[in-house]
Amino acid sequence: MEKYKRQEVSPVEQENERAETYQASNPQIDSSRTHLNYHIVYPMKSYLEIINERLLELELKRKIRSDAILMNSFIVTSDGEFFMGLHPWEQREFFRDCAEFFSRKYRSENMISAIVHMDETTPHMHLNFIPINEGRLSSKSLFDRQKLAQLQTELHESIGRKWGLQRGKEGSQAKHLSTAEYKAKKIIESAERREREIDEQTERKKEELDDLMQTVETVADAQNKPVPKKRKDAEKEIVSLRTTNVEQARQLQIVGKDRDYIFNLLKQKEQEAEKYKWSAEILIKLKEFAPDEFEYVQRLASERKGQKSKPSSSSKNNIWTK
Repeated sequence: MEKYKRQEVSPVEQENERAETYQASNPQIDSSRTHLNYHIVYPMKSYLEIINERLLELELKRKIRSDAILMNSFIVTSDGEFFMGLHPWEQREFFRDCAEFFSRKYRSENMISAIVHMDETTPHMHLNFIPINEGRLSSKSLFDRQKLAQLQTELHESIGRKWGLQRGKEGSQAKHLSTAEYKAKKIIESAERREREIDEQTERKKEELDDLMQTVETVADAQNKPVPKKRKDAEKEIVSLRTTNVEQARQLQIVGKDRDYIFNLLKQKEQEAEKYKWSAEILIKLKEFAPDEFEYVQRLASERKGQKSKPSSSSKNNIWTK
């Protein structure tokens, strides 16, 4: 959590809102991705204008001190692995949940801006609001060590548990980083990660170079291999190559003939099947519409095979089996 006095508000606004004229001094910012940043709470006016108008609504009896804290800010984020496991719409929902939590706790009318930065290493939200407590400007009454610990617990219960995040260790003496320290830490982590990537690329290039050198040596060895000086040896190599080519051509020819034979055989079987199908249809119709003729044909076929056929007493129910 950060505290800002009047003279510090505008520089924070410039860094948060990233206007078209903004010149990024942070090397971690990728300006080509700045257009991906988006608001959860959009400031309709400048930060200072929003603050001044809100303070006028309070009708304070005392004049605000020049060194008073006018704005508190939080950076809401998690590790890169968490965001890599989320769809873009889930990331938006996560930050929206966090912004709604702070709006409920510190009142929506005191919210100045909540903007998500997608142009740095890890997505994170800058959440800014006016520290008003019980009708008066008082950052101190809202944020002491005990209340910050309580805030962390409430945030985990309301948001972290829903998204499967773990709460920081309670009572930990670990130092909470300021915004500047946080960004410096991220820059160092980015530099270290880049250094590892360069080392890995160097190692890959070295392996590729070794492979290339082996290839060059193989080609050089082949080029240095003497061509047979004797005509007889050269003729033997030529004959061997020609024999191999002829054998391969013969095998291809055999495969081609087998393929044509199988294709023609298949077509022949299809034609025979079609002919049998037509004959069967004729016999079925003959049995149905001319049972006497059908019985005659059946008997004639049996005689031709040297068999005797006994006529059925009821030709209509007779079944001819082969």
